[in-house]
Amino acid sequence: MNVPFTLVDEALDKLFLKEAEENHLLNLAGHRSVGGMRASIYNAVPLEGVQALVNFMDDFAQRNG
Repeated sequence: MNVPFTLVDEALDKLFLKEAEENHLLNLAGHRSVGGMRASIYNAVPLEGVQALVNFMDDFAQRNG
């Protein structure tokens, strides 16, 4: 499943993607015509991978919210 989401402030998009990549969370940019973010979470993605994304998003929100 693809999980699309946006940040509260578009100005944070590049920082979010940069920091996500630094945390080995890759390919989160949304479709170029739509923007935002998109996490692809398919059956082959282990629960630990999803939890790593959730933890990163929580941390990012606390630091930039």
